[in-house]
Amino acid sequence: MANDKRTTGDKGRASEKGVTGKKRLTVHDVAQHAGVSTGTVSRVINDVPGVGADVARRVRAAIDDLGWLPNIAAQNIRASTSRMIGFIFSDIRNPLYATMTKGAEGVFGPRGYLLVSSSSDGRMEREVDLIDLFRRRRADGLILTIADEDNQEVRSAISRSGISFVMLERALDGEATSISADHYGGTRQAVEHLKQMGHRRIAMITGGRGTLVMRERLRALEDAMAAGKLDPDPDLLRLDSFDAEYGYQQVQMLMGKKDPPTAILCLGVRLLPGVVSGLQNMGKTFPGDVSLICSNDTETASILTPPITAIRYDAHMLGKMAAAVLLEQIDQKNGKPEVKKFEIPTELVLRESVRRI
Repeated sequence: MANDKRTTGDKGRASEKGVTGKKRLTVHDVAQHAGVSTGTVSRVINDVPGVGADVARRVRAAIDDLGWLPNIAAQNIRASTSRMIGFIFSDIRNPLYATMTKGAEGVFGPRGYLLVSSSSDGRMEREVDLIDLFRRRRADGLILTIADEDNQEVRSAISRSGISFVMLERALDGEATSISADHYGGTRQAVEHLKQMGHRRIAMITGGRGTLVMRERLRALEDAMAAGKLDPDPDLLRLDSFDAEYGYQQVQMLMGKKDPPTAILCLGVRLLPGVVSGLQNMGKTFPGDVSLICSNDTETASILTPPITAIRYDAHMLGKMAAAVLLEQIDQKNGKPEVKKFEIPTELVLRESVRRI
């Protein structure tokens, strides 16, 4: 029995001191060091309003002096929050999403939120599973870039999640705030440039049917052509995928036509390598045989010979904006958030892949 008591006592002392043998710091130690209550320490580390700036600085200085690390799990249980944001996007191979993630992390990190990114691989059932998973993990918010805005199963999953969310490069008209680039303006500018250079047979290779991005790009092409009293040839519109292999196949089909396009809009980061490879395989050059404009300006576009004219926008800023807007919604949980639309500008970077005909 004596041995049992001694063992129990040893366990108690080990629990108090921790595995290193040092006394574990608690919120009480921080409060005593800062000369405040434990409730004030809790409010500071959870970013609860109402704590004076001088007091907050004193608490943070005490935390730094002592080297105390709050028990995040315990905080989350008490505050009914996970301090976690989910980011669901369609394709982990798209470098734009890495840039957007970096932008969002720069906003979430200082506020104490962890951003967890997940790729759905463009599969709607995977999107539903991920939304449900973030709901079960009690995520505080979601940034969504879904494959098909009209998919009812995905929309139902979003609705039942009860989580604050924003759409990034997507839109649920009238139902959610969206943050996107001005794809209409960028594409319209590109088509107008091609028209000024004498082009009338303009092809478009892109993906994203059922998304804001594809709709805006197609609308811009149609409007720009109509402004010049031209009709786009439906057979020059290839709108079914962002995959490099799709770009490779479609550009060869287009250039193999009896009356091929004189210019191609290659709108998608992963499409560009496939389109360029397809042209090279046919012995075709740009701008010699066909003028070429791409979107989402990348290192590939700038280092190719010749470098490719590109529609550029700031993906890092998109991520920052999405994070800032979502945090605003989380901070104002009462009532349904106002639905807004945010756009960042695009620009056409002129290089050597377009020629006058």
